[in-house]
Amino acid sequence: MAAVPKVSGTGYVQNVVIGEEKDQRDYYNAASHYDTLWGLDNIHLGYYPHLVDKTQVPLTFQQAGSALTRHMCKVAQIDHTSKVLDLGCGKGLACKEIAELTGAACTGMDLAEVNVERGNEIAKQNPHLKLDFCVGSFTELPQQLLDREFTHIFSQVAFCHVHKLLPVTMQEIKKLLKKGAVAIVNDYIGTDDPVLEDTREHVHKRLHFEMLCSHKQWRHHAEDAGMQIMYYENIDAHIEQSYRHLAQEAAKYSFKSADGMPIVDNYRKTVEVAEKRQIGMNVAILRA
Repeated sequence: MAAVPKVSGTGYVQNVVIGEEKDQRDYYNAASHYDTLWGLDNIHLGYYPHLVDKTQVPLTFQQAGSALTRHMCKVAQIDHTSKVLDLGCGKGLACKEIAELTGAACTGMDLAEVNVERGNEIAKQNPHLKLDFCVGSFTELPQQLLDREFTHIFSQVAFCHVHKLLPVTMQEIKKLLKKGAVAIVNDYIGTDDPVLEDTREHVHKRLHFEMLCSHKQWRHHAEDAGMQIMYYENIDAHIEQSYRHLAQEAAKYSFKSADGMPIVDNYRKTVEVAEKRQIGMNVAILRA
């Protein structure tokens, strides 16, 4: 088994300080552009069925975000009997959609306090859904969650924020999977090729990524943690389409990153590096 690096338990890795932002928790606590550009409460990328099946109708970015959640629920067989834990749940939109789509109970955990506050608001607004939220890190899961039993561990583009600690994250997930749960994970992926300067400047720096694992490295970390990969899907084309849509939308506004660069420029460059397969996405099912 690969050696697991020691961590401080903070749940994030400090990369480049940008303006007032020291790390990704600061980034998400301060980000003001998501609700406008990505859709209310959405901070996740999209899945476009027409890229897989040409008979499908092309979706908008917001529709593709919901399609990703539906796709993950389908391949993981989440239903009304399921108890789901969403790690890095953001503002709780995926939890709400999972509960609405399947009738499952869904618990969301996120590092950013402002996201959990919004999740709790969504829970109060939808008392007919089985939702609850808490603050925590997937590199050091709160004991209150380890003491509970879940059927599914769910995550969308969250682990990427601490890929340097991906072995630690996998070990934490394994603690939950040992109780019989299945993990359904969507993650932001890097490259085996040398990382281009445009990738560092417009992706890693903006999102406070210290590094990104490639598809191959990601799978190895899961297997080294003693988990079986029951399903693996490369959806690189979907991250490319997601940022094309985001760049088009961002062109209508004047949002800027913490370093003063227009976000539309960041997104356009992100499309370019996605086309070069510097970044990608996956969907995977893991079992202990």
